[in-house]
Amino acid sequence: MSKSLGFTFDPTSVQNEIAACNTVLTQYAIGLNSGGLDPDKYVPELNKKLKAAGIDTIIAEKQRQVDAWAPAG
Repeated sequence: MSKSLGFTFDPTSVQNEIAACNTVLTQYAIGLNSGGLDPDKYVPELNKKLKAAGIDTIIAEKQRQVDAWAPAG
């Protein structure tokens, strides 16, 4: 069983980054999931755009919240 069972992420402080990342994902999802885009070419491009959109900020915020929650959970 996951140690994070019961944790709920509060996305309030990273809403702009989430919206920007969702926009990037929308651009690539269908092509990558259907095989229409070459993953060797487009996954690195996707990752670069996700970083520019703030994915590292989202990950850091979620980790901060998990770390704060874990002792209580």
